[in-house]
Amino acid sequence: MHVIYAQDKRAEKNIKKTVGTKKVFLVLHPGSIEMKPEQQILKGAEELFFRYGLKGITMDDIAKHLGMSKRTIYEHFPTKDSIISALLKAHTDKNSAQIKNFHETAKDAVEEIFMTMQELQSMFSVMNPRLLFELKKFHPKVWSEFEDFKRNVILQSVVDNIKTGIKQGIYRDDLDLEILSRLRIEEVEMAWNPELFPPSTFDLGRTHIALIDHFLHGLVNINGFRLIEKYKKLKNIKLPS
Repeated sequence: MHVIYAQDKRAEKNIKKTVGTKKVFLVLHPGSIEMKPEQQILKGAEELFFRYGLKGITMDDIAKHLGMSKRTIYEHFPTKDSIISALLKAHTDKNSAQIKNFHETAKDAVEEIFMTMQELQSMFSVMNPRLLFELKKFHPKVWSEFEDFKRNVILQSVVDNIKTGIKQGIYRDDLDLEILSRLRIEEVEMAWNPELFPPSTFDLGRTHIALIDHFLHGLVNINGFRLIEKYKKLKNIKLPS
């Protein structure tokens, strides 16, 4: 994964230099002339956060990256937390819509999980693996917003998927929904923990996919297992053999 970590000393030394060279936003982002300042700020901030993480990026860095005055940024977002909160809401809204779409369009519960894995694989290919950990450590107010999303939307999606799989006869019918659904949402956070899975050793996408794969195999019966093997061949997802 070609991601530069904010904690990497060499990357930290180069952050100011890198963002300092990106002063002309319209050149970097064709068509952005039609974007409102608020949208420009969020897009530019997301690019920096995804590449370097949250901790090492300041409001000055965002202003330089956009070729925009700090005053303009503060008119729309008074704090770095307010930018992160707006970005989080945009992503959780998008994820909520995707979760609904996957559930409604998948042929079965196993395919729904594979659709989720494909989306995660794409997202993590451009995301700093320390991002969620830094959100929890340095931005607790915004982290609480993510916790609400995890407890409500993600938890309910897992419950719905398991119920669907049981109804379709591809998941075991003796599953404990209350326990397993909570296990799955905790795995989401666990995969981001750099103490358990150091980014220097574990690719973020690989970690998430391995955990989902393990979880899925614990849900299926023989019919569901056959579907896993089927989707392994159809989808471009690298799973353990």
